[in-house]
Amino acid sequence: MKTKIVPVKEFKNKATQLLKEGKEIIITRRGIPIARLEPLDELKGLMMKARLEMEKANITEEKAIEILREVKQEI
Repeated sequence: MKTKIVPVKEFKNKATQLLKEGKEIIITRRGIPIARLEPLDELKGLMMKARLEMEKANITEEKAIEILREVKQEI
């Protein structure tokens, strides 16, 4: 994976464009790295979204697994 190094000001101005490139991004301030962003594969992204939604709905992992088992039986 190719890494792109950008100053924080450039990242601020071009964030959408830089993220669409799908590369790892190192953000620097005065030449010193301060953050690293890396693309997520689609499955990881979906899993993270599911976890965030579970937190919003106040559902534990155990409850989510139980719900999935119930749905699987209905299919």
